[in-house]
Amino acid sequence: MKIEPNQALAFSTGMALILLVLTAGVFGRPDFLVRYVLVAAGFSAAYVVINTLIERRAAVLPPPLIPDRVVGMPIAMTIPLLVLSFAAAPVILPGQDFALLIIVATVLFGLTVRSAMRVRRAET
Repeated sequence: MKIEPNQALAFSTGMALILLVLTAGVFGRPDFLVRYVLVAAGFSAAYVVINTLIERRAAVLPPPLIPDRVVGMPIAMTIPLLVLSFAAAPVILPGQDFALLIIVATVLFGLTVRSAMRVRRAET
């Protein structure tokens, strides 16, 4: 079984998003942990559904984040690195509300998931 780079990118971004939600729940406001989980799940699902509907109407589909050439790999790997750096913010600034960081990270996660879905659909 071949591991597709766009699927690996979506998986690594998802793991970084989980780490962000957990650090925001532990080091941020602890009463907001359920809110953070719901925001991350809801926004990622909404992004994927809405982006799928928009792409169906598009004349030209956007290319995947990691094309067949390996040149795009270092640029695409900055997305999980950015989400991991977001996960450090609750440790540095404890007791704050980090919902906006979670929303931004969730949109980046939805972007990588849509890229993996486009590549998977193109292979079939």
